[in-house]
Amino acid sequence: MISRPLSTYEEPEFRGVLDLLRASDVTYAHLEMNFADAGDLDWAVRGDWTASYMIAEARLAAELKQTGIDLLSLAHNHSFDFGASGLLSTIRHCREAGFACAGTGRDLEEARDPAYLETRKGRVALVSVSSGNKGYEWAGHPKAGLRGRPGVNPLRVSMTYEVDEETTAHLRNLAERLGIGKSRKGASGAEEVALNFPADQSTRTSAVFVQGDGFRVNSQCHERDLEGNLRSVDEAASMADLVMVAHHFNVSEGPRGDEPPAFARQFARAAIDAGAHIYVGHGWHKTLGIEIYQGKPIFYGIGNFIAQSEFVRRVPFDSYEAWDHDVDRLPTLTPAAYPLHPGLDMPLWWNSAVISLDYDGGRLREIRLHPVKMGRLPDGRITRRTGTGGHALTEGRPFLADPANAEAVLTRLQALSEPLGTRIDIEEGIGIIRL
Repeated sequence: MISRPLSTYEEPEFRGVLDLLRASDVTYAHLEMNFADAGDLDWAVRGDWTASYMIAEARLAAELKQTGIDLLSLAHNHSFDFGASGLLSTIRHCREAGFACAGTGRDLEEARDPAYLETRKGRVALVSVSSGNKGYEWAGHPKAGLRGRPGVNPLRVSMTYEVDEETTAHLRNLAERLGIGKSRKGASGAEEVALNFPADQSTRTSAVFVQGDGFRVNSQCHERDLEGNLRSVDEAASMADLVMVAHHFNVSEGPRGDEPPAFARQFARAAIDAGAHIYVGHGWHKTLGIEIYQGKPIFYGIGNFIAQSEFVRRVPFDSYEAWDHDVDRLPTLTPAAYPLHPGLDMPLWWNSAVISLDYDGGRLREIRLHPVKMGRLPDGRITRRTGTGGHALTEGRPFLADPANAEAVLTRLQALSEPLGTRIDIEEGIGIIRL
């Protein structure tokens, strides 16, 4: 989430991070930002969701490229913040800066296309998908003389809510009394109650409750989106030597906990079965566990790496309104107003790791986790502050972590990966997975 220049800085802890990025044959990152100048944009499209609007000056694409990053995934829940103009501007500026990028496009075919990167040691492909976007953000196919819709490559998610017999009866009564749903037999033979709330009557949205033995939320990938994205993975596997799949998901089966949702696990394994070598998940802004499946790594959550959303300067009307600022005073409101950005007080927002993968003859031999910190400690104390105002802002660049911070990052990853069958050894402040 870059919004400030990087090339000015030369602290040893920052240079150490850049050295890691530049030392690899290929370096990947997820971009949760749009790049555009004022003349590139029309208007902010999204007006119904409380969150930041992610936009940075176009010149920062080149700043990001000089860090050593080669591949960028662009599909995420902010890709369409500024509509087609912002989305296409981001693609253009990223490609002009020299990135290979995937996940968004002028239509669904382009958004679903793998990106390819030529290296001295082989060809690398990237497929980028996003779960949790609004319907108008999904890219679409051309038809009936109409252009395809620009947008993100979607992996929609189906949710069902399992409840016990007593609750099913209450829901059936609720649906009948209010006239907002119906009871039916599901594919499994169990009773289902589908609620269609009036506010969603112009959409196909419905909450489906399935009678079971207990209470749980079940998620699975949308069948057609899964099939379409696996075709892209298969294509990439046929045309490249190393295939990466990037999956941005900001939805879960409840509060964002420390376990990946079922649909993410379903897609990760299916992608590897289809030919992917690496699955990378992101979107919860914190690290999650690592699984080794068929000898291939699944990183369910890589956390943040550059956390500078507090410094976004082009903030539209909708954001001020969503955060309950007095929009009748709009000319007096500035990007320094607080709040405008969610989640920044989350302790896990500010720590992650650079992940290095070592291959030998096409086989993964070792994964090394190099902890980094972005300027705030887990207890909330800011170690690198910007500004002198009443609300402290965190500088947000990644530094190599000090021993105490490194231990916290690695022991978390260790604990979350162990239930997935993955052992992480901690040696001299670095996490090591040996295969």
